[in-house]
Formats: sequence, structure tokens, C-alpha cells
Amino acid sequence: MAPAQAATVPAYDHVFVIVMENHAYGQIIGSSAAPYVNSLLPSNGLAANYFAVSHPSLPNYLALAGGSTYGITSDCTTCWISATNIADNLEARGSTWKAYMEAMPSPCFIGDSYPYAQKHNPFVYFNDIRTNTSRCRAHDVPYSQLATDLASSATTPNYAFITPDMCHDTHDCTVATGDSWLRSQVPQILNSAAFKTQRSLLALTWDEDDSSGSNRVATVFLGAGVGAGTRSGSAYNHYSLLRTIEAARGLATLTSNDAGASQMSDMFTTGVPTATPCTSVRDSTTPSANQLSFTATASGCPHPQYEFWILAPGSPTWQVMQSYSTTASFNWNTSGLQPGTYHYTAWARDASSSGTFCGNLGCNDAYSPSTAYSLGTQHCASVTDVASPAAPQLAGTSITFRAAASGCPNPLYQFWVLAPGSQNWQIGQPYSTMSAFSWNTSGHAAGNYLYTVWARDAGSAGDTCGNLGCHDSYFPATSFALTTQACTSVSDATSLGSPQPSGTTITFTASASGCPHPMYQFWVLAPGSHLWHVGQAYSATNTFAWNTSGMLAGVYLYTVWARDSGSTGNFCGNLGCSDAYSPATGYTLATRPCTSVTEGASPRSPQLPGTSVTFTAGASGCLHPLYQFWVLAPGSTTWQVLRAYSTTSSFTWNTGGLLRGTYLYTVWARDASSSGSSCGNLGCEDVYFPATSFTLS
Repeated sequence: MAPAQAATVPAYDHVFVIVMENHAYGQIIGSSAAPYVNSLLPSNGLAANYFAVSHPSLPNYLALAGGSTYGITSDCTTCWISATNIADNLEARGSTWKAYMEAMPSPCFIGDSYPYAQKHNPFVYFNDIRTNTSRCRAHDVPYSQLATDLASSATTPNYAFITPDMCHDTHDCTVATGDSWLRSQVPQILNSAAFKTQRSLLALTWDEDDSSGSNRVATVFLGAGVGAGTRSGSAYNHYSLLRTIEAARGLATLTSNDAGASQMSDMFTTGVPTATPCTSVRDSTTPSANQLSFTATASGCPHPQYEFWILAPGSPTWQVMQSYSTTASFNWNTSGLQPGTYHYTAWARDASSSGTFCGNLGCNDAYSPSTAYSLGTQHCASVTDVASPAAPQLAGTSITFRAAASGCPNPLYQFWVLAPGSQNWQIGQPYSTMSAFSWNTSGHAAGNYLYTVWARDAGSAGDTCGNLGCHDSYFPATSFALTTQACTSVSDATSLGSPQPSGTTITFTASASGCPHPMYQFWVLAPGSHLWHVGQAYSATNTFAWNTSGMLAGVYLYTVWARDSGSTGNFCGNLGCSDAYSPATGYTLATRPCTSVTEGASPRSPQLPGTSVTFTAGASGCLHPLYQFWVLAPGSTTWQVLRAYSTTSSFTWNTGGLLRGTYLYTVWARDASSSGSSCGNLGCEDVYFPATSFTLS
């Protein structure tokens, strides 16, 4: 005798959906190519009059996930959808979900990567999933993740949507291939902790037929409460399956399509424990410091579950504070909340019930009336501020201020400092829960500073306000003296002794005495100059690398100034101030003149006028050669500079428009540190290349 059919869909802890591809009912049911699927029928349920809703694949997947095809009639890959979907409603109910996509390269992958096809993954088409990267990557995952999640019922989602790859779903491969895949994969689900220890349902369906018939497809239910050998003749479709899952998980419907679809209740037996809904629930409160404890008590149901809600003042949106669980109490931490009138309620439903009343926020069997609760503000009555170490201290010392407010449960502190001679208080540390502030006095001038701290409760905007802001209380402005300890002397040493060739990098190292936080400024005076130049301005760095490249030979003077970071300088002049300085010391840069130079022409003489001729020079004996190129036209007595002294050792001579004849060319060379060893009416050089003829013919 067949078991009696259930009047309603039972509640399930876990629902699995596997979607296969493109085969009609008769190509699966009774087919020798699908022995595994047919072997499931005697102990499970078959919807024998079940139809897909459209062609091709994508609209059917969207119907299963969103309750609509959204007017889509193709397998488009960029037809994004802004609509509520089953994932949204699951999360709103505190349920977990994942979509497992075989062969998908990475979580939330967008596009095709054969044998993965995006058209079989409806969830990435919804904007609120795809564009929320963290949400999408957490829920839309490669199929390989399923084995890990099945390890315990706690890690198994309440709703799992499974899509095999393009071969295993029979889209591109045979029915036998897909049947073999199901034979290897379905038992892993049926033998999981979720199936063995909790109420779980597996729905196996096909997205559409192969367009050869009426779009009738096979759909098989497996799990506790499914009538063994059931063969339903009721007319169902993908919207019916969606409506059945919604009922099993206590979800609101999405569209008129699933709302109007029949639940597939005749697939289940009355042997499934029926729900005993809660008839009422009470919610009592117990206040304590910074906390309000709620305790709910349900009646009429053997296994009550509770969900606690809070509505903030001025907000139209209730917030779930603790999702459905067997825990009948909830501790509401009111620290930092704004004062005002809040409302609270508790929902209850039996563990066997998906909820007898549903709305836009979810479903329940019963709820406690919304009750008001007022949070008042406790203001800080006073605040103290202690400096450590105590004044006076040398500038550069780190001073820690520690504040302590009284009279308020959640104090916030703002620290202030007023520099000597200033009228503008500066915020050292803005309002925060941190009761300590570390004042770094490095670089501060000596003098008497004032400090204070403001305090207010996190729930208070401040009792007293002025042009600088608001507070509940403040610590009286207190003086803190920073003193200075000037540098008494400073020395300056060079890394290389004088003399050195121009072009050498010389490192000066300074060392000051008598001051805890010395700062150094390095100076250099060029030979023949009256103007000292800052090589490196005041800083805590006691070394200066002097790059002498290109500098003329001669005796340079160098010195270093020093002052403590808390000192403006004990001695001042037209160049600035210092505590101490090292005596100006001579340093000789020697020249290393060029000893010879060569020059070659390319292409070689003779050439036709208009040819570009490149002269390339090479000097010897000098570290930083400079080159000057010359040419003398035929019949002329005046040499012309083609290019003045530069570091470039080549010059391209454009002969376009020049007369035919024999030209002379030469190059001069001198080191960058040399003004020239030989001078004449045309200038100075260290060496020159003999004048050489070049014929334009």
C-alpha cells in the first residue's frame, strides 16, 4: 500500500539541487543509458509530469534561482539582472547557501572557461551578488569545495545549487556519461553528515529537453520524508520546484510565478513529522550596566527557536540581532549607542516549522509585541589628566598624558596642546576611547606649553560647546615646561683626506656634544667665492655625502653647524643660527687634465654634400672629459664651433647645402675640473686633435 501523501511540504535543514542538461523525460526515465537514475526511483520520488519553462538553458536556470526568466530568450553572458533572488531571501532568513560549479576556474568567475559555462550559473547574473566581490567569492565557488563543506552538517549550507560541467551534465556528452557522474557524486551527498543526522532533501532535475518534445523533463526527489516509489502525475515546472524549496526553508516567494505555482507536496509522505507551530511568545528584559538582557519564552511548540530584533530610533528598518536558534536569550550591548527610544521584539517558530506567518522580513509562528525601550545619556562629570614624566623635561622627550573620566560608562577623550606664545590650541589626539596620548616633543622649541583633555560619553554630543567643539567636562589647562640643552661643540671629519681629484665623493661625519637631540647643517664655500652654500640643511642625519663631480680644482672650505632639536640656536648671523660650529677647514680638489684625445669621422672622406657625418671623440687621462667640436670651411681662416664643450663625445655634422671642397675638423678636450691647460684667442683646452681634412666632392 502506497504511503499517504503529505498535505504540505515538510521543513528541511538542507536542500540540494543538481541540474542536468538538455534531455527529455523519456531519454532518462526507463532508458538503459541511465541505469543509476532509474535505480533511485523505487526508494525515492519521481515527478512524472514536470516541465521546463523555456528554451534555451539560461532562462530555466534563472527561473530556478529568481522565479522569472526576466524576458531573456538566449544564453547571453552580459544580460545582468537587478532583482531579488533566492540567495537574498535565504540570507534574510539567516540561512546559508552556496552554488557549486564544476570546472569553474575560481570563485565568482565571470565568463566561460570550457568545460565551465556561465549560462549554467544563474547567481552571477544577479547584480547584488556579482558586484559584491566578497559575497560572490564566498558563495559562488568551484564544485571541488563541496567535499570539504560536506565534512560536517555545520559547514554544509542550508541550500546548495550544483551544476556539473558541460560534459558531466550531458550537454556535450552522452546520457551514460552523466549517469556515471551521478553514480559517483550523489552518494557523497546521501552519506554526508547533513543527510544522516539532519533533515535533508536532494532534488535532481534537467533544465530543458532537447527541443524534440513538449519540454517535459525528469525530476527526482531523494531524502527523508520523500515517498518511496512515489510517481506524481501533478503538473509541475521549475517554478513549482522553487516554491517547494521556499516552503521547505520558510522563505518568502520572489515573483507571481513561484507564488502562483503549486508546492510539490504529493512527493512527500505523512510519515514526515508534521510541524507543531508555536502559538505565542513572550519577551522579558533585565537591564544591567551597558547591557540589556532579553529572555523569550514560547508556548505551544516542543522545539522552539527564537530570533531577536531591534529597531533603532528614527530608523524604518528592523535589524536581526540574533538569528533563529534554540538560544532563548540575547544580551544587547548598548555601549556607544545613541540615546533615544528603541523597539524590540522576539520571533518564535518550532524547529519543524518553516513559519506560519511570512512577510518581507521573513517567517515566524508567533512574535512578541513591539516594545519600546529608552536609552538615556550618562554624561562625564569630571576628567583628570596626568603627565609622565612630570615637567620640566628636555625638548625631544616623549610625554604620555593619561586621562580618566568619571560619571560616564563609555568615555571618549580629546587631548589638546597650546604652544608658548600661541593663541591657537592644537588637537594632539581627537576624540577616541583611548585614554592615553603620547606627545612627541622632538623639534619643539623650549618654553611653557599648556595641556588639557576633554571628555564626553559616547552617547553624548557634549554638554558644553564653544568655537573649538563640545565636551561634557574638561581638565583645567596645565603648564608643562620644555627646556633645551644646547650643543656645546661639534666636530666634522672627512672620509678621505685632502687632496682628492675632482669627481670624488667625500663624506663628512659630524659629532655634537652636550645636547641630547643634535641636528646638523653642512656648509661648503667654493674657491674665490664669498657665499657659503648649504650642502645639507638641518636634520638629525650626521653625515653628508659631497659629490664633487664637475667641480673646478681649488681649495674649498667646509664647516658644520649643530643645534639641539629644542633649541633655536644660541648664535645667529646673516646665514642663520647654531648652538656650535666646527672651524672652517680647507679641502683641496685637484684637477686631472686630459692628456690626449682622438677623433674619427663616419663615413670617411670623401663624401657628397648632404651626407651626415658623425665625429666621435675619445679623451684619455681625465675622469670627466668635456668635448668641443670645430670645423674650418675651405678658403676660410675662421674656425667655427660646431658644438661647445659638453660631456657628449660625438657630434653629427649636417653637410646639406655646404659647398664642395676640403674642410678641416678638430676636437678639443678638457676635464670638467680643468679650465684648460692651454689657452689661445679661441679659448682653452687640455688637449686637441690635429686638424684633419674632410672632402665634400
